[in-house]
Amino acid sequence: MYLLQILISRWILCILPCFLYFHETPLWNSFVWTCIYTIINLVMLFIIYLESRPVSLSDLEQKIYDMTFKSLEPRVFKKLIDHGSLEEFQPDVNLVTRDSELDSLMYVVEGEVEVVLKHGEHLIIPTGGFIGEQSYITGERTSADVKTGKEAAKIIRWNSEELRKHLAGKEILKDSLDLIFTADLIHKLRDMEEDIDQIRHSQDLKIS
Repeated sequence: MYLLQILISRWILCILPCFLYFHETPLWNSFVWTCIYTIINLVMLFIIYLESRPVSLSDLEQKIYDMTFKSLEPRVFKKLIDHGSLEEFQPDVNLVTRDSELDSLMYVVEGEVEVVLKHGEHLIIPTGGFIGEQSYITGERTSADVKTGKEAAKIIRWNSEELRKHLAGKEILKDSLDLIFTADLIHKLRDMEEDIDQIRHSQDLKIS
């Protein structure tokens, strides 16, 4: 495609003088329209060139990509990550309040966050985990309180509405993200079940 565009552009540039110098009356209409087409073709060539360049990721972006988003093309990932904002939080800072409407999707880049469920169960979301993906997917109110842990944390935050606009019409990307979110939810549920089993086991053994 790229080579074809170059050949077409060269061919057009070669025939342009014909409209001016090989006719008794210069064919200005043909000359102008051919120039317009040439400009459009050159713009398309430039766009193809930009899209074909290797994507350069920062060290932090590469870390995030390797942890969670390797199923995406690097260029697609770069556009996705650029829609979010990197934020730093001190220890014990509230991020999500239970039974509230959440307008953002978050991802833990460094550190960890603590989830307090409705009946008091605690769950740790480590580096590489999402916050609020269930509310983002379902549109329902939040089911737990979430705060940073004992150490400072770095988090990427996407505005939910802006993210949906970015994903509009990108069905393959939406499906890929749904799989990533689902894997994260399954991991959290598995951790919850293991914690409950440990509590039950301790009670059975009468361990205080």
